[in-house]
Amino acid sequence: MRFSAPGQPRGGRQAGVRLNFPGLSTEEIFMKYSAILLPLAVASSTLLLVSCGETMAFRDASGTDTIEGYTEYLQAYPEGDHVDDAYRRVEDLFYEQAVKLHTAHDIDRYLKEYPKGRHVTKAKALRVQIAYDTAQKADTIAGYVVFIREFPTGPLHDAAMTRLEELGFQEASRLDDEFGYRLYLRRFPEGKHAAEAREALERLAYLEAAQTDTLERYQRFLAEHASSSYAKRVKERMEALTGVETTGFRPAKQD
Repeated sequence: MRFSAPGQPRGGRQAGVRLNFPGLSTEEIFMKYSAILLPLAVASSTLLLVSCGETMAFRDASGTDTIEGYTEYLQAYPEGDHVDDAYRRVEDLFYEQAVKLHTAHDIDRYLKEYPKGRHVTKAKALRVQIAYDTAQKADTIAGYVVFIREFPTGPLHDAAMTRLEELGFQEASRLDDEFGYRLYLRRFPEGKHAAEAREALERLAYLEAAQTDTLERYQRFLAEHASSSYAKRVKERMEALTGVETTGFRPAKQD
């Protein structure tokens, strides 16, 4: 039996390699080695078919370019040659879908599914923007308070604080009561409207004292607002009530 050497033409003494199997006919040699070579040939053919099937499956998934399509490919070929590409594309599609839907729920789903994903930085920034847009659309004190608690830092936090301050003073002015102004000052002691809030508190305190019209209430007013623009009026009224000049009045020390 003669086999051609690679790269050499058939024929001639040097064109092939003669294999000698003493005592065996050509038919016996064929039968002996076909039992070994045939399974190898079948296995090679099977691998080739599987590889072709996987390639076509990935091509189909790429053609539809959907999460469902890539998921089917990954389920069918979990160890396939295109697994990494499929996983990357699934993440991309997940993120693109979340961006399109533009809701906090969908961005949170992406971040939960891919906490170390390739789009995490952009997703987190978008999550903040969506929350701010929600607060801005509602434009209420409660809405901005929720946003500020959830995102205590960042440029949008500062913008939310600015708007919250404005709304807080507007609400205090609308109610025009001590609680509202004090709440504003507690939140924004150096705020844009802090001076106005303090003046409003003095005015309300003076009106309350004038309505009560007692020496004790006027003394309390001076103790709390000694430098108030209403101090002169209060002292004049105290003099009228007591007949005693209050020029040198000093507020009592508070315990």
